Amino acid sequence: MKPHPTTPALEADGISVTMMRLMGGELLLRYRISQAAKVVVPRGFAHRSQEDLWRHTCLEFFLYDQNGRYREFNFAPAGDWAAYEFASYRKKTGDYVPETPPQIDFQRGPSVITATVRLPARLLDGARSASICAVIEEEGDHHSLWSIAHRRDEPDFHDPMSFAIRFGSTAPPKPKQALQHA
Repeated sequence: MKPHPTTPALEADGISVTMMRLMGGELLLRYRISQAAKVVVPRGFAHRSQEDLWRHTCLEFFLYDQNGRYREFNFAPAGDWAAYEFASYRKKTGDYVPETPPQIDFQRGPSVITATVRLPARLLDGARSASICAVIEEEGDHHSLWSIAHRRDEPDFHDPMSFAIRFGSTAPPKPKQALQHA
């Protein structure tokens, strides 16, 4: 991922995300933030649905069905999460309550933060594309907005044109695309 040109990071210099389907169909997302010594991670560990996670360090995942509908998932590295449904571009229909809440495992080293998220296989039903994004808060209340693809002059994680990960393709994906998005 890369930060939007209008919201550069101070010290964080990269976010990579590994995405894979596990044996039972469960989706695993592993976010890795490098040069993260000054990244602010809100305290939490409640592992519950929580509003306004995007105001601080927040890892995001969007699933789009190609008919204009999509879901947004927010993951706080410390374990809280939120999920929303949209009927069309930014037209929220309400909170989305998955049958099984996301499982979030967080680890922090001196310069690296890793958050591993597990999502139930059923969440991918009907999804045709996805996007992976992040809001990174660094010390001093500095925020950078990261995404695989920024398509507008201003950051917009909801832009359907930025949902660059494709599902259900008849062509076999290239290994790097299938497993790693940086």
